[in-house]
Amino acid sequence: MELLFKFEQWKFRDNNEQKYKEKTNKFLKKRCCNHNINLFCIFVAEIEFAKYTSIESATLITTNNGLPFIEKIKKNYK
Repeated sequence: MELLFKFEQWKFRDNNEQKYKEKTNKFLKKRCCNHNINLFCIFVAEIEFAKYTSIESATLITTNNGLPFIEKIKKNYK
């Protein structure tokens, strides 16, 4: 919970959300479509809590938790 609290504070400091918007396309090219996850990965990478870059972390999380377009494909085959 403490990490999430620090994340919320970080989001609004130094215009970090706006900085993320400049990097959005890099995340979307890797099919990382959850902007909240992407922003959190940037935060974790900046505080050096992760051993991966922000884009690598977001890609791993997205892949591990299921790509967003898979649900649409599953519905078509039912």
